[in-house]
Amino acid sequence: MAEKATIPYEIKNVTEEEDKLVKKYYKDYVRPFIRVGPHGYFWMAGFGDHAGDIYNLEVRPDDIWVVSFSRSGTTWLQELVWLIANNLDYEGAATTPLTKRYAFIEYPTQTSEIRKEQPPSVNSNHRATFDDFRNLHNLTSPRFVKTHLPLSLLPPKLLDTAKVLYIARDPRDVAVSFHFMHKLFRYFDEGVTFEEFWDLFKKDLLLHLPIFPHIEEAWAKRDHKNMMFLFYEEMQKNLQSVIDKVSKFFGKDYTTEQKEKLAEYLSFENMKKSSGFKFGKSENKDSEITFMRKGKSGNWINYFNTDKMKKEAEEYFEKHMKNTDLRFPEIN
Repeated sequence: MAEKATIPYEIKNVTEEEDKLVKKYYKDYVRPFIRVGPHGYFWMAGFGDHAGDIYNLEVRPDDIWVVSFSRSGTTWLQELVWLIANNLDYEGAATTPLTKRYAFIEYPTQTSEIRKEQPPSVNSNHRATFDDFRNLHNLTSPRFVKTHLPLSLLPPKLLDTAKVLYIARDPRDVAVSFHFMHKLFRYFDEGVTFEEFWDLFKKDLLLHLPIFPHIEEAWAKRDHKNMMFLFYEEMQKNLQSVIDKVSKFFGKDYTTEQKEKLAEYLSFENMKKSSGFKFGKSENKDSEITFMRKGKSGNWINYFNTDKMKKEAEEYFEKHMKNTDLRFPEIN
């Protein structure tokens, strides 16, 4: 058996001051939070326990991996990819939840250290995942894999072996959606304001952050033959064009009628109505603490609702964009 590679990155605790601050919000964790690698990706201590296991996962040539920073359109892309790769099997999509069709590999590393695990939901659609890094090797091919890890923390031969699709979204819109996700999945109490959340976001003191290096790692590999780099805004602006690109990436040839039907199926409103994604505070139709929220680009401006926050958001964005040729598509 080949010797396992050591993850080539330093894993260290956040500072005592940072740990004290984030534990006001992430209350169900005992051990210090960690930073990983030169970019200092922020994570729960549980990731440090298994970073090597994930880095050493065996990748198969027929694997299909969907990679993203959280709340960047991951679910939307997962459904599109699965249907295109599976010859538009709508029945299979309807009868098997997405969380069963994809293994969410690092999910157990985020587990609360205090709160007891909740029993699986009666509605299995609402489980975060059925499979992860611990049993990925047992799954039959072709395997569909989801992860919010940056490329540098994934198996080093991933891109040279399997197909990878990465989706990026304007980080300001991500910040808003990520805020509501933290409440939906009970990482944070519902009373936490967006201003408090933004303070943590800009300091890279939230799960998966920093976001710009995460995106830029994939952007740097966008011309690799096994990489498909997409933007959330691109999918929103011209979904049929994205369907064409992904179909070509998989060597699939669908008729115009078939692609139009797929675009209709994947419209945000139809996805939001689907029972597979309909969870959260569904008894309150106006609540934003729900999995499929608004799906709008540029909507961040409505949540940075003070002049100070708007200025900070613009400065944060401009600071990180000035040294890259990465540009997010504009949506009118």
